[in-house]
Amino acid sequence: MTISKFLHVSAAVSFLLALCGAPGADAGTPAPIPLPVSFEIRETEAPFTLSSGTEIVAERGNAAAERAAARFRENFVPAPAGAAPANRVVFEKLADPARVRGNPEGYALEISREKIVVAALAEAGFLRALATLRQLLPPRAGESVPAVFPACAVADFPRFPWRGVMLDSARHFQSPEWIKKLLVALAELKINVLHWHLTDDQGWRVEIRKFPELARVGARRAPGAFGMKPEETGKLDADGRYGGFYTQEEIREIVRFADSLGVEIVPEIEFPGHALAALAAFPRLGCTGGPYAVATSGGVFDDVFCLGNEATYSFFDGVLEEIFALFPGKFVHVGGDECPTKRWRKCPKCRAKIREAGLKNGAALQSFALRRVAGTLAENGRRLVGWDEILEGGALPESAVVTCWRGVSFGARAAALGHDVVMTPTAFCYFDYSQARTGEPRSIGGFVPLERVYSFDPAAGVPEESRGRVLGAEGVLWTEYVPNERRAEYMLAPRIAALAEIAWTPRERLDFDDFRERLDAQFARWKAADFAAREPVGVLVRAAPGGVVFSPDRKDAPVAYTLDGSAPTPDSPRAEAPDYFVKIPDRGEAVRVRARAVLPDGALGREAERFLNLPKAAVSSTLGTTEIHFPERAADGSRATIYWSDRAALAGDSVCAVFEKPRRARRVRCVTGKEENGGGGDRLQHGVLEISEDGNAWRRVAEFSDGVAEAALPAGTRVKALRLRVTAPQNEWLVVREFELTD
Repeated sequence: MTISKFLHVSAAVSFLLALCGAPGADAGTPAPIPLPVSFEIRETEAPFTLSSGTEIVAERGNAAAERAAARFRENFVPAPAGAAPANRVVFEKLADPARVRGNPEGYALEISREKIVVAALAEAGFLRALATLRQLLPPRAGESVPAVFPACAVADFPRFPWRGVMLDSARHFQSPEWIKKLLVALAELKINVLHWHLTDDQGWRVEIRKFPELARVGARRAPGAFGMKPEETGKLDADGRYGGFYTQEEIREIVRFADSLGVEIVPEIEFPGHALAALAAFPRLGCTGGPYAVATSGGVFDDVFCLGNEATYSFFDGVLEEIFALFPGKFVHVGGDECPTKRWRKCPKCRAKIREAGLKNGAALQSFALRRVAGTLAENGRRLVGWDEILEGGALPESAVVTCWRGVSFGARAAALGHDVVMTPTAFCYFDYSQARTGEPRSIGGFVPLERVYSFDPAAGVPEESRGRVLGAEGVLWTEYVPNERRAEYMLAPRIAALAEIAWTPRERLDFDDFRERLDAQFARWKAADFAAREPVGVLVRAAPGGVVFSPDRKDAPVAYTLDGSAPTPDSPRAEAPDYFVKIPDRGEAVRVRARAVLPDGALGREAERFLNLPKAAVSSTLGTTEIHFPERAADGSRATIYWSDRAALAGDSVCAVFEKPRRARRVRCVTGKEENGGGGDRLQHGVLEISEDGNAWRRVAEFSDGVAEAALPAGTRVKALRLRVTAPQNEWLVVREFELTD
């Protein structure tokens, strides 16, 4: 049978071919991710070897099977003629839908020496089958090594229909070719949704021909946003401004390419908050009339769309009209998060709209506006999607989908109200958070290691009667501190693999140790495809009763450690599998633990550190709290976990840690800001560090400089409490990474 090529050769297809492999590796054990529902390797049977003589057959009249056969021909490299006897690859409709519970993404594989049978109910199922076939090959098989598939039987279908990744292209912009590269990486892991964040305070990234000012003005900003250096970000124009946008032709090509991979793109166009880039182009749509500028820092800004101005709704309808033409999928995300009502409370137009519509307050005004937008979407066959704040001001149509970032409880509430939900809680799914406590690139803060992602159950915490409303889960990559595409790859992988498996594979089949072993093959695929995944060379340091437990990224790798604050070397003491436990007596003083995994070649991996035997502390703050970043995280022994205020600090504000009992200390230190060692955004600019030996009388010991204050104390000093005190108003919110005291 002659089969025409379906996909054009591009950088992204080259990436896909690399995932199939490159020369030079042994076959090894098949290591698919996500793990199929049913996967039986027939070790006693001969494998299937693909050759140029292999016949590729599609069921007559089955267009989806014919397209799948064309993709197979395009993306699998055959061995030279004569390398194997004649054999066949057959694509056909699955005869028994019950094998995959009727799921349109379900598929079955039967592989023997003579034949591969690929059976599915729909196009999506054939695409998922091809992804599994690629993962059955050796990670680096290719032109000089025959494509040899092990004899096996697979029956597979997803646990959840929504398995997504959110990419923020507003804070930092990625090229169209890289978006395609990412789409292939997602599709290979059976991730089927790219939630594409295209507008925010820091940039408008989609061409809207009715409003060309959005791209001309809103897509550019002054360089150096978020403290990033131009050499980190690139993408500066002739005037030295940072930015870029996607033309409508580029978006259509990306959407077509995503569709060929079975990935739906859900665009996010922020409304009514996070609107500064749009207001810079159209100041008449704000409550004050401006002038406005595209933002160069993070945070939540008071200037948002004016919801008392009918021109705002006409503008957004015009934007949506072109979004509908670009993105044919059934979902449009409108943000709806972090929208202050301050301007609306003072705006005559907004106050009039509140009275006219019989609304209670600004939160109700936002819900009123979102209901109007939801109506426009419904008239055009689309469903509104929004972050969980969209429910705060009143009821929305049940068709609205809620992405729940502030915690599973918000998802449970939304599901109980009749809404479909996508779980994206920060504690498990925020991939802009660091992957280790130390030694990581600058990030926004927080700590979400691979194991935590893998432990997440999107349905946990949702009552049984509402669990059918849980569409799935989504990994979220905000890019304030992700300045370029290589960093984006590093922050996404390997965590996207863990997300893919927990959203696809039945809960009872999940096993982190087994996943970690299979991940080695996935790392080889990423490396062959030049996808800059974070290599598994780190180690986690956990407090345990009476000591410390190490958890290396590489299973069974020894861990070199020290307990005196010195740097680990190959000659340092080692913790070994299986328990990795080291006893640490409590002598009434803090212990600085530093550790590095010992790799197979004897080299040491990334360093991790943690302070243990810290005094128990009650931490309080005169400021509020953002998300899950509670005050006690400022005294938990790790700079990776943070306290984050919910407003800018004022003179007189303070954060105070009171210890259960006084501790001897020779040095005290407080680290603030979004960089691990202090500094960056949200650092304390004007303040002092104070200590108390009795919990009542305070004395100043240091002033903050670039977010850090530290001081040596006289011998014999015993500290009952530490306090950060703000001495002048801040322009930014406040991040406190850690209060530290050492003897």
